Amino acid sequence: MAAVMTTAEAARPANQQEKERQYTAPDGGVRVVVVPVSKEAGRSEYESRIEFKSNDGNLACALDYSSKDNEHGFGVVKAQWTPDSQYFVFSLTSSGGHQAWHAPTQFWSPKDGTIRSLDDYFWAAGISKADFQLTAPNTVKTEVWKDKAVPVSVELAALPPLRSWRKARPFSIDCAGGRIFKPDQP
Repeated sequence: MAAVMTTAEAARPANQQEKERQYTAPDGGVRVVVVPVSKEAGRSEYESRIEFKSNDGNLACALDYSSKDNEHGFGVVKAQWTPDSQYFVFSLTSSGGHQAWHAPTQFWSPKDGTIRSLDDYFWAAGISKADFQLTAPNTVKTEVWKDKAVPVSVELAALPPLRSWRKARPFSIDCAGGRIFKPDQP
């Protein structure tokens, strides 16, 4: 029996396939795969590609955070589904150690197919704690940087329409069609 792989899966070296992490939604539906993609030996986990899979297992989209020099990309620090299976939340860190205080945190809603940045919802320099906590049904507890770490808590389902006080264009990706995105910044 032959296995059919998506283009993204077929392009992975065997050693990276072994190190990938899979996250299936608590309701057993969709899943997310985090693949180490750094080109430098011994540092493969420092940069990541995040693959978002639809209910039928096809690639909805992927975010490729690799960089040419292995120092300007991002790697997944923590990833987890909300208890209600409505959101997949993941935090990132810079592969080169730039802005070590900043832990960009993003979330995907399979329902609307959008990937957004939690940073865009706070009047602060950004999320400063990679080790977020999730509570039912879909609340994220983390910290933002406002001259010091300040605890925050937000229910993802209650967020207002997308907006950003930090930058002119908020981070938003329509995750569909099997596209692979290479964001400049999370």
